[in-house]
Amino acid sequence: MSESTQSPKPDPWSTQTGSQNVTEGTSSAVQGSPRLSHRGLTTMLSLMCIVPVATVLLLWNYMPQVYEGQLKAKISSTGLPDQEFYAVDYRERDEFQGGDLVVTNLEDEEWTQLNIQVNKYYQIRDNQPIPAGSTRIFRLDSFLTRTGARFSLRYNELKSARIYARRPDSNRATYYCEFADGQAVPTGEH
Repeated sequence: MSESTQSPKPDPWSTQTGSQNVTEGTSSAVQGSPRLSHRGLTTMLSLMCIVPVATVLLLWNYMPQVYEGQLKAKISSTGLPDQEFYAVDYRERDEFQGGDLVVTNLEDEEWTQLNIQVNKYYQIRDNQPIPAGSTRIFRLDSFLTRTGARFSLRYNELKSARIYARRPDSNRATYYCEFADGQAVPTGEH
């Protein structure tokens, strides 16, 4: 058989699909996709940068101010060790039992959905309302971190407390105080 009578072998890198010619290394999906010009790509990337910034600026200007009210409260502590206890290295301290945080609602409306934090990391939640003018006592060893570690007076001196509560009008409010030598020192910080 002569070579002129043989049909040419198909090229494995080039095939005909309908009226579309698929060339080497390019799939039919890529060939059929739209292409952006240099100007179109620049415009699209500019919009992708400008739209989020413009959205944040619009929200910043048109959203109402968030205000977290100030609770009228009194926080005190009972059963804390004296300062000499903390003068000793914590590995040599005896285990200390006791210690309470006393929270008093000085407002004329009740608080609900309490979240009380001590030393910024330990917290307790209480869904029982505290009526106006009443007091509730919380054991310090019942405060936990998010990882489950308990507050222990052997290792931690009480330094600060913060109350978050919801008022009857559904507004959140807070109260913060620091402790010096076991005594609460109210501050203006929210």
